[in-house]
Amino acid sequence: MLELILYNTQKTKRKMELSRTQKFVKWFSSKAKFEKIIEESKQWIFKCECGKTTSIWDMGGVRSGAKGNPKIRLKCPHCQKVSWQIIYKEN
Repeated sequence: MLELILYNTQKTKRKMELSRTQKFVKWFSSKAKFEKIIEESKQWIFKCECGKTTSIWDMGGVRSGAKGNPKIRLKCPHCQKVSWQIIYKEN
């Protein structure tokens, strides 16, 4: 199951803290591999009905080496609406 932890997505000057899932993946990965995981996780996004897009990485999740476009229930960090979202990879 994909664990998503919501964080404040407003632009701030402070560095965003890693979620528990991201820390777990970092602990088991080399530095180079973790950087690739970050890059790929940022490519997996969803677009809410409000028109805003958010990456899985920004939601506190990790998605690397995956295929397909799963549909999962998420809360949009912009409009706070909970709805079914299709996760897709943006190249």
